[in-house]
Amino acid sequence: MPETNTPYPETTQLYRVENPTIAAVPNDVNSRKGLVGQWFTPDLDTAMNYIRKSTQTFGKNAGPVNGAQMIVAEVPTTELNNYKAVNNPSADGMDIENDNYLVPRDGSVPTKVISLDSIVDDLRGGLGNVDKLKAAKKRVLQELGKLSLK
Repeated sequence: MPETNTPYPETTQLYRVENPTIAAVPNDVNSRKGLVGQWFTPDLDTAMNYIRKSTQTFGKNAGPVNGAQMIVAEVPTTELNNYKAVNNPSADGMDIENDNYLVPRDGSVPTKVISLDSIVDDLRGGLGNVDKLKAAKKRVLQELGKLSLK
């Protein structure tokens, strides 16, 4: 019987950008109390659209805030369908995109946390500027290129 050179199963990376220091207020349309922090996407560009929201506050007293991070989950590709939000009864009736995945944050799925504070530090609070946002995304992509979960 031939040996395989692959000690790990094939995985798909799912991404999430968040800031746990900013309170998430569930609204039952696109978030629920039991699902906060579990929404992931396989589309890195989609995840990075949350960089601005995770690095600053908005409104009258808007400003930069610490704590932004990217979470990269490694889901076995053969099990990917089990994590689709549309297949999860907990998400019934919610506004869900086809590429939304619910990944438990209980340690059952391997994840890597990348702190974004030092990566986008000098750009925080200015990511409404399209050039600064592009620069931030480029920096995050460079850091992600260094990532290995295996």
